Amino acid sequence: MQKSIQMPQILQKGCVLQRGNATRIWGWYKKGIKIEISFQNKQYMTETDENGMFEALIACKSGRGPFTLEVRSEDGQEVEISEVYVGDVFVCAGQSNMELPISRVRQMFPEEKGLLDVHHYKVEEAPEFGKALKNHRKAKWSVCVGADLEESTALGYFFGKLISQREGVPVGIINISKGGTPIEAWTSPKGLKDYPELLAMKERFADENFRKSFLEEQDKREDAWHENLRKKEKYEKEKNWKKFFMPGEFSEQGLQRFSGLVYLKKKFSVPEHLLGQNAVLKLGTLTDSDETYVNGVFVGETGYCFPPRIYPVNGGVLKPGENEILIRLECRDGKGRITPDKPFGLYFQTGEVIELKGRWEYQVRVVSEPAPSLVFISRKPTCMYQGMVAPCLNMTVKGVIWYQGEANTPDPGLYKRLFPAMVSQWRTFFNNPQMPFYYVQIAPWKSEGNDKLDWAWFRQCQLELMSAVPNVGMVTTGDAGSENFIHSPYKIKVGERLAYWALAKTYHRKGIQYSGPIYKSHRVKGNVVEIDFEHGEEGLIPENQNVKGFEIVGTDGIFRPAKAEIINGSSTVKVWNDSINAPIEVRYCFRNYMLGELCNNAAIPASPFRIVIKKKPALMWFDAEANFERFSHKDSIDYYLEKIKSVGFTHAIVDIRPITGEVLYQSQFAPQMKEWKGAKAGNFDYLQYFIKKGHELGLEVHASLN
Repeated sequence: MQKSIQMPQILQKGCVLQRGNATRIWGWYKKGIKIEISFQNKQYMTETDENGMFEALIACKSGRGPFTLEVRSEDGQEVEISEVYVGDVFVCAGQSNMELPISRVRQMFPEEKGLLDVHHYKVEEAPEFGKALKNHRKAKWSVCVGADLEESTALGYFFGKLISQREGVPVGIINISKGGTPIEAWTSPKGLKDYPELLAMKERFADENFRKSFLEEQDKREDAWHENLRKKEKYEKEKNWKKFFMPGEFSEQGLQRFSGLVYLKKKFSVPEHLLGQNAVLKLGTLTDSDETYVNGVFVGETGYCFPPRIYPVNGGVLKPGENEILIRLECRDGKGRITPDKPFGLYFQTGEVIELKGRWEYQVRVVSEPAPSLVFISRKPTCMYQGMVAPCLNMTVKGVIWYQGEANTPDPGLYKRLFPAMVSQWRTFFNNPQMPFYYVQIAPWKSEGNDKLDWAWFRQCQLELMSAVPNVGMVTTGDAGSENFIHSPYKIKVGERLAYWALAKTYHRKGIQYSGPIYKSHRVKGNVVEIDFEHGEEGLIPENQNVKGFEIVGTDGIFRPAKAEIINGSSTVKVWNDSINAPIEVRYCFRNYMLGELCNNAAIPASPFRIVIKKKPALMWFDAEANFERFSHKDSIDYYLEKIKSVGFTHAIVDIRPITGEVLYQSQFAPQMKEWKGAKAGNFDYLQYFIKKGHELGLEVHASLN
């Protein structure tokens, strides 16, 4: 029983209430007690229910504020919440590209001062596996200026800033985001009812004893790995220093698949007029964790790979003549690097910079096994929904913006099923059936290789979802990625494009181009494919020149660069390659990292896409038993799928259940065939690999049960 009236964290000092005639106010007190809510000189009566909860729908007239929200009980309890504003409220959700604060990308917009009319409600990470929380464990409102601006979601802030400036109202940003989280973490248990394996994982982590034991064992493995480095570092003899060019990939400079501890050092001179001045050492991002010293003085450390290294250097540390930087860098899993294309130098208050790019030296101190993989419980099914989304659901909001998907790139098929279900459920739970839901297509990034296709397939999935789910919109990001860094710094560009969608479709403002060109239809004329685009009716660019980014495939199955031209100022592009007479597929920027040029006249880039030009199917059957030994190796599957593609087959039919009744994939219901006539099965999911490789080649893959 509540001894005093309790209001949710989201309705506290500094909050923004959604303008309109039906804005929900709620809280908790003793059951069966009459409650009076006063706001903007009006009173509303309600009563607590059996669980002590009360709620009322009130009118919130525009007028900025600040106002005072008063809640009184019939037995004399009272709560007064000051500095309450009225405007528009948006939920900003997703993973790290939504979470990334202004401070992490400050170098992109050093003059940004913030805006008093943008209010930021930051919810701290709170995975929950039991009952959904009714109130956030730790969260607070702040105004996006000064120090509070630095900790605000950059994407959400720039979205809210443009909405506020265009609409002339305060904007509340509810920031529920957490790096690395997949969509299943943001989905309710009900939304996963058709996925027993995900619900089973959720139940395992709901067991407090299991969770405690799991985390303790993980911590022990992690501590042991670090302790091994420290011990070996202490007793290892000094080794030769070798040259190393920074920034750069370790794998390109003699340290392929290196895990362990490496020292990196560079000597440099400081001009006499800069001696005694404070400076900032900027090293971009390092993989993985570092301790950094200047002239033997510790200046900073970072425990994982993503944050930029920005370390203050006191002027007294620098000296006349030769100075030295030393980085003690731990590499966890063979992917060591100093990320290119980042600020890399010693920056002084005068604006002068001592560049540190170029030749360094390195010394391998410890070679070890890769570090144990880390499992973050915030990435497990339902936990972000139950701990961070659920306490928001009573809040009246204008819409949702969503930047998430990087964690789901291994399985776009699952995402394509879960995303519509999640959007539908959020709309139901927010009691807003048509709630706008605007999302960001994941930006170009090389992942495991520029020319790999895992991120390309995921973007195709996101593109197709735009037509499959009502009242959603997708921001294209073909010009907002980074080859070497998963966290795109172009937050103004992406945030404002989300605002364009809202202004055009939610606020119904005329004359706003809100989407990049989207594939609409195509036709074949001889060896030319003409492609029509939506959102290019006012013209496409670049005109009167070859448009980069297109590839085309002939009957030999080989992708070749295509020529592409915009037809006479229209929204149609013609694509061809003189060596291909019968095109069967066209792709645009369909690789993990590939930059194209096609935009509309608002300079918003086209979405990547692929189109398959229909022809008579040609099917190849792969028998399970006859090929068991052959297909126990991934390279053999690669070879045969590439072979059938090269001779014109369009479909692969994979036999996955021999007459023995066993299956050739991981199943909860049937035993998996591990051996056949002395041949052992490969240590991978046979069917899943067939599907993945087949899709990379543009083949349709079907499974057959004997």
